[in-house]
Amino acid sequence: NGTATGKGKVGLDLTWNPLDYYPEGQSYVVLSYGFTDKFDFHSYYSHPVKGPDNFYLGLFYQFYKNKYMDLASAVGVRQYRPESRRHLFAPQLLYTLNVFKGLRIGGSMVSLRDIDRNNKLLGTTIDIALIIPLFKSKLVNSKVNSIDFCIGAFKPILWKPNNLDWHPTYSIDIKFNRFYNSK
Repeated sequence: NGTATGKGKVGLDLTWNPLDYYPEGQSYVVLSYGFTDKFDFHSYYSHPVKGPDNFYLGLFYQFYKNKYMDLASAVGVRQYRPESRRHLFAPQLLYTLNVFKGLRIGGSMVSLRDIDRNNKLLGTTIDIALIIPLFKSKLVNSKVNSIDFCIGAFKPILWKPNNLDWHPTYSIDIKFNRFYNSK
């Protein structure tokens, strides 16, 4: 989504495909850290049922924020394991629409480029999700800031889902206040 993690906060988003039950599914962890209120380090590690594991490292910048919408951009590199194949994720446009009482719609459009072929554009992935707040701490010193449940859809470009062009997704997103307390 297009909302920065926040200065000193850590974001942890979890998706689990138990025992590789869903043949097109993956288990993954997304980790982000807010250097400032607008600038984040973000990364993920993914274990798909089919194909090699991969990880992503990138930088995220939220360039617009108001009560209705957040917009951000990011750039990063994905590396496959144990292969040497690499992709550049650039440009990226990430968004969050604040719908009603914490309920949000978030997603992204990401141009995928093959680093090993002079950054040849492979296409643009799209995802969208409904972000449902489960918990929001009212305590300043709470270690957990918030917990959200996300359910959405992803349109990949390197493979085709069995049903239509979209693949269902979900995650549990936890934001921690652990590393910084503003005074």
